This record gives sequence, C-alpha cells and structure tokens, in this order.
Amino acid sequence: MFGLFRRKPKPETLPEKFARLFVVHAELAASTRALIAELARQDQPTLLIANHSHLVNDLSMIAVMRWRQGEDPRAAIAEAHAAYCDLIACRNAVDPGHALPMDQIAGITDWDMVYALFWLAGTPEPVVMHFPRLVEERYFAYSHVLLLRMTGAGVPPALAAAVARFLAGGQGLVDRDFAAKQALLDGAPDAAALMAAIAGNWPKRRTNGFFRTSAPMLAGHDASNDLSVDGQLACIARALGLAAPPPHVWRW
Repeated sequence: MFGLFRRKPKPETLPEKFARLFVVHAELAASTRALIAELARQDQPTLLIANHSHLVNDLSMIAVMRWRQGEDPRAAIAEAHAAYCDLIACRNAVDPGHALPMDQIAGITDWDMVYALFWLAGTPEPVVMHFPRLVEERYFAYSHVLLLRMTGAGVPPALAAAVARFLAGGQGLVDRDFAAKQALLDGAPDAAALMAAIAGNWPKRRTNGFFRTSAPMLAGHDASNDLSVDGQLACIARALGLAAPPPHVWRW
C-alpha cells in the first residue's frame, strides 16, 4: 500500500538523455576496442569482424547525436571512419574470400547512414550493400537508392525494380518521403517547399507504425526522433547546393 504514495521517478530530460547515451556509447566503444585487441590474438575471425563493426556503429551513433545537438560531429565521424578502415582491413585479412556473410556478423543495419556521414565529412567510401537481402525491405531499398544517387553511383537494375514495385503499392509516410526526395534529386522547381515538407514529416515518424517496426534505430521512430537527423535530406541538400531545414542541416 505504501507504494501508492511513492513519488514517480522524474522523467528524463532531453539533455540528460543525450548525456547518458553519449556515456553509454563511449563506454561501449572503449570496451569493444579492448575486446578487439584480445580477439586479434585469438583465432576467432567472425567475432573479430563483428566487433570491428560494433565499434563503427557506436562511434557513428555518437557522431549523429552530436550533429543533432548542433555540435560539429566531424571528429566523431573521423573516429568512425578510422574504425571502418580497420574493419575493412580486418575482413580482407582474416576473410579474404569474404566467405563470412556480413549480415550474420555485422553489428550495423543502417550502413547507409554510416556512408552518408563519411560523404558529408569529406571522406567518402565506396557504397556497399552489405546486406543484399535488404533490397527486399522497403525502407532499406529506398534508403540505398537515395544514397547511390546522392553520391553519383549507379542504381542496380534489381534495386530499381524493387523500388518501383514498392512505390506502386505503397502510399504510407515512408513512400511519400521517398517520392519527395526523389523529386528533389530529379530537379523539382519547388525545392525549398519540398525540403520543408520532408522536414515536417520527421516528427511524424515518432509514432508511425512502419518506422517503428521496419526501419533502423536512427530513422526517427520513438526516442530516436529527438536524437537523430534525416541524413538523407542533409545529403540531398548538400548535393544540390541547398541548406536543409534545422535540425537536419549539415553546416560544417
């Protein structure tokens, strides 16, 4: 009965949430670095590659959160990029034939955000679809097409066909968002209005059923709506020489 009179815990403020998650990911990165050093002395290639990938993920999360807070994220991106180069070097050394499927060992789902960060920071890497099966997932197919177009790479026919199929059968928030971004890349004359509309859709992702169940952590659902940014919009705006609306603008 006495429990009825206990005070409820004070809700965590957004600054407190940022501070807590910075610490969490920094500690995870430190422990992963230590584990990588230990695994390098052992014959466990799957675990070694996976932990290199986990390190890229945690450093990328820190970079995105710094960006969202309006802080210069380039130092954090540089750390993530160095970790990525170590990941690729490790994979090529311990798995030269790439027999170990990345979708079974990697700690990242949203590789497109990682590549977007590298591109924005001026350290682009060749864009790789590490999880080929994700071509059949609506969000990831859309995301990958946008990334390829933004960075000037060609879109594989199978991916283009998957996207056309998704668009033909979808009218949800994710479909409208992709169509608007495609229009920007296609040179739509009302670019400023389109970017404002896309930015206005970001808060809607917080409770959108599709984004909650079928999109990666940084895509804006639930708590990530306050902690992340629309990296796709930022890249498109930069590619077109425009400024995306805050908080999604890249200004460094």
